This record gives sequence, structure tokens and C-alpha cells, in this order.
Amino acid sequence: MKIYAIATGAAIALTLVIAPPASAAVKEGAACKKAGQSSTVSGRKFTCIKKSGKLVWNKGVAVKKAPTAAATPAASAAPAAPAVNATPMATKSAEPSKSEAPSTPVITMERVRANGTSSSCWTVISGNVYDLTKWIGSHPGGSGAITSLCGTDGTSGFNAMHRNQNKPEARLAGYLLGPLSK
Repeated sequence: MKIYAIATGAAIALTLVIAPPASAAVKEGAACKKAGQSSTVSGRKFTCIKKSGKLVWNKGVAVKKAPTAAATPAASAAPAAPAVNATPMATKSAEPSKSEAPSTPVITMERVRANGTSSSCWTVISGNVYDLTKWIGSHPGGSGAITSLCGTDGTSGFNAMHRNQNKPEARLAGYLLGPLSK
């Protein structure tokens, strides 16, 4: 019986030493190191947010992969039709910094204002752009609270109602499009 207990204890100790720490995985609720940091895993973009005083990964948003030249049929005479409600993303013309990919979209305030309706509701909060279109009908405070932010810098309105509240900030992170270009 002693040998069984020693072997079991050794196996558990070995597992703890060899197993990677749980915080190393990028998944919803796992620990992260820097607020605002993002990571794309398995077709989802996760953003590091502060929740209940801890830095954790949000639930992530689906990331669409751009078609490559090899995936586009060469014999096609007509260009592919754009997706319904698709908004083309401009790309940076200047050389990208080492920390960001060249395909990072440039989102200007002009572009935010162009998406200022309830059918396409973008807003800026604390320097980041969010697409709140799908949240309009679900907001507990009513749709008017969201539609008033469409096409504007909604930082003061959001902070007036939700400053230092983790749940609204965590929910908001799921609608992140990217940083506002200055």
C-alpha cells in the first residue's frame, strides 16, 4: 500500500512539474498580462480585459480570413459580389510597426460617422471602435441608449452609465473592431 501511495504521489508531482501553466492558454477567462493586448487563436480574436480586478481574455470575436490569390479562380471573368452589408476596410499605406500586422484596418472618425444608423451602429469608446449593431435590441437600458451613440464618440455617454463596471466593459470588448486612427 505504501508503494502505491508513493507511486501516486510521484505521478502527481511529475504531472505538476511537466504540465504547462493554465494561464499560458489564450481562451475565455484565462489570465493575460496586458489590458488591450489581443491574440488570434482558432479563428477568434481575443482581447485582454480587466474583469473583477483581474486581467483575463474576453470571449473573443470571429475573424474572417481574407481569400488568398491561390484561392481565387483565375478563369473568373467577373469579380466576386460583395457580401450583403459588407463594409470595405481600408489598409494602412504607411509601413506598419513591428507589433502590428500590415492588414490592420484603419478606422477613421469619418468612417465611424458613416456607420451612424441603427442598421450599422459604430461608436468610439476610449479610443477604440465598436460595432454595436447587434447589441441595440439586447441592451437592458433600451435601444435608445445605444442608438444615441451610433456614429459618435460615445466615451462620455458610456462612462457616465458604466464607469468601473466590469460586466459592461467585458460585453463591450466582444464588439471591438479596432483602434480609432488619429
